[in-house]
Amino acid sequence: MILMGAVLLSSRLFDCRPIPEFGLSLDREWWQSFAVGGLVATLVNAGAVVVALSAGWVTVAGFKGGAGELAFLPAMLLVLGYTGAAATWEEFIFRGVLLKNVAEGVSSYASERVAIGLALVFNCIVFAFLHGGKITQLSHYGYYLLAGLVLGGVYVLTGELALSISFHIFYNYTQSAVFGLGVSQQTPELFVLNIVGSAQYVGEEGLVHVGTAAVGGFLMLGYIYWRDGDLCLADRITRWTSTA
Repeated sequence: MILMGAVLLSSRLFDCRPIPEFGLSLDREWWQSFAVGGLVATLVNAGAVVVALSAGWVTVAGFKGGAGELAFLPAMLLVLGYTGAAATWEEFIFRGVLLKNVAEGVSSYASERVAIGLALVFNCIVFAFLHGGKITQLSHYGYYLLAGLVLGGVYVLTGELALSISFHIFYNYTQSAVFGLGVSQQTPELFVLNIVGSAQYVGEEGLVHVGTAAVGGFLMLGYIYWRDGDLCLADRITRWTSTA
């Protein structure tokens, strides 16, 4: 969060870039999209639980577990706080800063479509590479490449971080703290599940989560199409606007 604040401050001081240029308009429409992203993330993770239960890959062991010494509700709110901070930081840095700046730079030498496309591909690769600490098989990079495509895709279509931030926050939060499907994140869990299926299917980078990420992406594309009437690249991704 310190890095995020430093980037915002330096952008205002040195190149006079307004905060909305990072995809942080924070107007009414922004917050409506934020709510939609969180709802989509929660629904697809609920669907993942239904699939895993139906296939016999998980069983329900109980409810409200893993809070440790804290009361359950404060523990859940604490997890939401640090999950929200981490996901917001990632989206701001990866999409709002890195993707946008690469697209702006490449647009000096190529068309808008090519510039945004190359920036998105580069962004997905960097995003996947920096999650490599969680990966035990080379094929698992595919999950993080897909996640980068989903999160970056909704950003380049809207020019806003509302959907990507909220989807990222509530995807991570509900997967682990609500529905108990988290593996790398040790959190309190509303639904305490025993994961008995193969990691190929219900591991953190397993096929169930690959499917939920893809479905979440398509649902957010549907929302953007319903809201805007089309799916077009946002010209603000390659446009720099100064307040000077």
